[in-house]
Amino acid sequence: MTSDAERKLTEAGWPLEDLDFGREDEPDICGCILINEVDDGLQARLIIRPGLDRDLRASFAEWAVQRIGRFAEHGPEPDGWQRRTDGAWQLWARGVDLPAID
Repeated sequence: MTSDAERKLTEAGWPLEDLDFGREDEPDICGCILINEVDDGLQARLIIRPGLDRDLRASFAEWAVQRIGRFAEHGPEPDGWQRRTDGAWQLWARGVDLPAID
């Protein structure tokens, strides 16, 4: 079943793409977002590691919705986007388990 966030991204024309991006040495990397600024807004490409389980896929989609919204509102600085040589902006997603606060 597809998450609400993934449906929202697909409806915007930005479906999640399963693609082996060659980061076997970093198994905690879930995927990345590539953004191009175009005349009528943003163009995004969302790439995820093939075989992500449903929960990680949903988490990535939620994270991507938030990051794209922040980019649209504030630009690349707040989240540390990297400028690529092709002019696009790139942000990697790394799965991290944080300890409980209590």
